[in-house]
Amino acid sequence: MLNIASTASMPFKVLLASAFAVSLTACQSAPESDVSVTPSAYAAEIPELTCASHGSVKGSAAKLTANRTKPGDPAYIEFRQRLSPGIPSGHMYVVFGRLDANGNPVTRQYNGLFPKGSLIGLYGGAIIPMPAELKPSYADCNFSTGAAYRVSLTEAQYQRLLGKVRANLANPPLWTMFGFNCNNYAASLGSVAGLVEPSNRALPSFAYIYAYIEVNGDKKPPAKKPV
Repeated sequence: MLNIASTASMPFKVLLASAFAVSLTACQSAPESDVSVTPSAYAAEIPELTCASHGSVKGSAAKLTANRTKPGDPAYIEFRQRLSPGIPSGHMYVVFGRLDANGNPVTRQYNGLFPKGSLIGLYGGAIIPMPAELKPSYADCNFSTGAAYRVSLTEAQYQRLLGKVRANLANPPLWTMFGFNCNNYAASLGSVAGLVEPSNRALPSFAYIYAYIEVNGDKKPPAKKPV
């Protein structure tokens, strides 16, 4: 700061130059709080579908049975199958999110269809359509998977997926054991990438996921033994 008492003897031009230098220095010394901080490049688009309420916002990785990840694709959908305490067929659901530059998942959001009402809803769905849950359960977030199939998505495909998931959350489909179950729901989301269901839509989950991988051309059927 200029000493006001000492300015009286200064020539006007010197005083003016000093004042200009002080103002210029002030303009160049912006406080740190004014510097823009780039936010994280990756965040879950639908936070309610992360595993945060079950102990891990990032979810968990799964050993892949089949992987169709194309270099440069920014997102993915992953079909997973796990054991279910309530039904021998198990449960199939999806995990989706963003990929980093190396094709590795950096966000995981979980979405699957299962009936409300525990065992009553589960077996009641063999007779009549039942209201369904779509948010991840503790088992989805913590049980190990029996099989997993990852397919990468373009940005346009990913936006379609987000649209379908949000529409389903707003108006959940009904669950029926032999009409529209967890397998069929997962496959309906896979349609954004052009994936199709196997001809037998009523397979149990532990068999359905392998048929799903095979019909979409990502795993060859085992070779037949010579007769």
